[in-house]
Amino acid sequence: MRSVIRHTEHRIIRDSETAPTVVASCLSADCGWSAVPGPDVAAVDRQCMTHTGLNHEHTWFLRGFEDIAVVHRVEKT
Repeated sequence: MRSVIRHTEHRIIRDSETAPTVVASCLSADCGWSAVPGPDVAAVDRQCMTHTGLNHEHTWFLRGFEDIAVVHRVEKT
């Protein structure tokens, strides 16, 4: 019995049909606040700054960027 191993190259890219989403949540103990997710980093940052303005001790936030990615097989020419 003989095995054949084939190597196929792939690449991963952001789906051009979608926009990335920015998320943020407060890291203060027992807070549970999170920004309304959206595509605009500045808008999410403003939400975080407003939250700190209302809660002076809440100065640390976890921010993230989410997107939809697509894996494509690289065609050899």
